[in-house]
Amino acid sequence: MNWIAELSIERMTQYSNGIIVQTDDCKRISEFISKMKESYPTPIVTKIRSNGSWIKERYFVVDGWEGFQEYKHVNNKWNLETIADAKQYGGQPKNLLPVIGKELEKGNAVVLIQNLLKTDDYLNNAIRSWSTSEILRRKNSTIILFVEDMTIFPESVWSKMKTIDVPKSTDDERRQIILEQQKGLGLPKSVLLSDAELNAAIRVCAGMNLDQVDAAVAESLIRHTRINIEALDRTKTALLGKNPALEIIQRPKFGFEAIGGYDTLKQRIKDEVILPLQKPEIAEQFNIDPPRGMILFGPPGTGKTVLSKAMSKELNMSILVLRPENFMSKYVGESEKSLKNIFKIADAMSPTILFTDELDRIGKRSQMSGSDGGSQVRREIFSMFLEKLGDENRRWFFVGCTNRIEDIDEAFRRTGRIDTLAPVPLPNEKAKEKIFEIHSVIKRHLPLADDVKFKELSKNTYTYMWSGSDVEQLIIRTAKYVMKDSIKKDKTRKITMGDFKEILETFNVDTQSNERMQEHIKEQASRLTNDRRLMNIFKEAQVVEEGSRAEKAKEVMCSLDSMNEGD
Repeated sequence: MNWIAELSIERMTQYSNGIIVQTDDCKRISEFISKMKESYPTPIVTKIRSNGSWIKERYFVVDGWEGFQEYKHVNNKWNLETIADAKQYGGQPKNLLPVIGKELEKGNAVVLIQNLLKTDDYLNNAIRSWSTSEILRRKNSTIILFVEDMTIFPESVWSKMKTIDVPKSTDDERRQIILEQQKGLGLPKSVLLSDAELNAAIRVCAGMNLDQVDAAVAESLIRHTRINIEALDRTKTALLGKNPALEIIQRPKFGFEAIGGYDTLKQRIKDEVILPLQKPEIAEQFNIDPPRGMILFGPPGTGKTVLSKAMSKELNMSILVLRPENFMSKYVGESEKSLKNIFKIADAMSPTILFTDELDRIGKRSQMSGSDGGSQVRREIFSMFLEKLGDENRRWFFVGCTNRIEDIDEAFRRTGRIDTLAPVPLPNEKAKEKIFEIHSVIKRHLPLADDVKFKELSKNTYTYMWSGSDVEQLIIRTAKYVMKDSIKKDKTRKITMGDFKEILETFNVDTQSNERMQEHIKEQASRLTNDRRLMNIFKEAQVVEEGSRAEKAKEVMCSLDSMNEGD
């Protein structure tokens, strides 16, 4: 249902004389006013009189900059007449309240209030009084507040009003904007979007509001004289990337092919997540709900984030990276407002993945005790996440990562919100070999000599109980070592196997701590995971590890034999 039609229904029910329209889009109030003008003399937000005739409504706008104005239809033209100038009243909305109240009391008034960045006690009291006034209800007067978030008002105000959440933009709205801009410039047929390109542009623009879509399309046309999909993508990332709590990755570079090892985990993700999401029509035939979420847990540096991004590549979905440290504020209302906006973006971009590698900041109930402002904010954020993850209409997939799964509240990880709890242990030799390749060749394009053997470096003889981040740091240190040597000799040379072994001599990893963490993760996985087959991940690591230990023992015995022969 169109949001204006929903607003009309809420108005006719007369539950409250006040309606909050939650939107960050300046085009939405213009859309409402355009609809009002198109429908005239038929009203769009009221009901029919008992005698079957329409009530003639009067429309007003309250703007913090312009003051109090009325839309009047005279001689088939619409005029905006100023009733009270903002400057005349000192630029203070509270000074306009008596004038607004008088127009409401005259009856059949629809007052639109916009551009409110903050409120005060005067305005809050007035809105609360108007929303519950029996006199205004009988006289069919209504106030409609266009705000980005209803929490700009105290609960005592918004709880007395109806709330309508306006979507960022719909597929049809984005299609209309794109086609109208193409038509408006009179572009030749050779540069017009094909049906496939139009659908791709509509998908790329998902998550932006109407104003942002309009700007992105216009910029693409100005820069490229046609609508360029990649340009739309860049503009969208720039516009939505202004939110420091959210990073949007439209097209991750690598899928599961870039992740070595973890065969059992990758297969379970394919079977339980990727296939049902790619083939929803088949899952629906068996009355199976689409996957809802997954929590990956394991020691630091095991590639949980890389695995999540690879999952989005396999699904051909964008991934939204949530950074809780950038939206958690000690001020009540700020964090909630930011998170609500992030949920709106995720809803608009669905199907997509919402990912965070700091689940502990969100799902850890022990951090919520206390009566200070920070604890209150964390409790509210926790509740908002629980509510959203449990929403049956949610179409995005949630992935969270943590080092300590036992600290995540049971309510957060229960079935219905989260489908799978998957352990990600330290990488085995096969995985480490792939990590060496990714960070040396694929990611950094390092100049490697022919004698560099990733398979040998990955053996537990050298890298026993190492994490993926440990391997990456070894590569970086080795590259820096050769770079310094090349600078001294004023001649670039390749990285050799000897260089890696040279750095290994002084490279320190707390393998005992890693081993304890590995055992702890295994214990928690055995207790908490709801799919026993995922325990095979540890068996994979154990088989390789035992093979390496046997090989290492054989090397030691050969070394001893050589020493004895020498004696």
